Amino acid sequence: MRRPTYDEGAKECTHEMGKQHNQCLIKSEDKTYLETYNCEYIKSPKPERFARAMKQFYRPDFVLSHFVHYSTVTTDLATEKQFTKGDFIRHATTNPKTERFVDELKEGVLIHAKTTVPAETFSREKMCKLNAPEHCLVGIPCPDDFPFSDKLHKNNVFHNEKGEFCNCWMNRKVDNYWLPKLEDALSKVGTG
Repeated sequence: MRRPTYDEGAKECTHEMGKQHNQCLIKSEDKTYLETYNCEYIKSPKPERFARAMKQFYRPDFVLSHFVHYSTVTTDLATEKQFTKGDFIRHATTNPKTERFVDELKEGVLIHAKTTVPAETFSREKMCKLNAPEHCLVGIPCPDDFPFSDKLHKNNVFHNEKGEFCNCWMNRKVDNYWLPKLEDALSKVGTG
């Protein structure tokens, strides 16, 4: 999914550094971002502590404005105190008539399909291993049936049945359902 690269403009990715470390990695041009970055560090369904960041379905007339990856401005939140009939609440609410949380396993999930800067991949021989001192920024898939532990996920202790380091889980619905649809749609771009 990623291929080795050199970049003389980034000190970590020069030919000289490539002699001492792994070459930096960059997304393969023949792969989509969805395919390359379909590996989440926190396995779905997300632990309870992520409730504030859970994805929600809203009735369209309830959402006034939405900022990608930021707060949603809803009619509840935008109601002025004088129009609340004494029920003014300073914080956002969860109203089952206007919103509900998504079932990540059956309905929808947000995939953080953003690139990793090549310079962040050069020291993966030190970071992408069991008990490494820092977080590995290269996604190395864990087996689907490998259990996730919220207490341990930052400790670089996850491994496959062979004892090899892993740090993320692939969304198989994306692989088996959405990726083929995306690739089919992309194959038709520019054909007419």
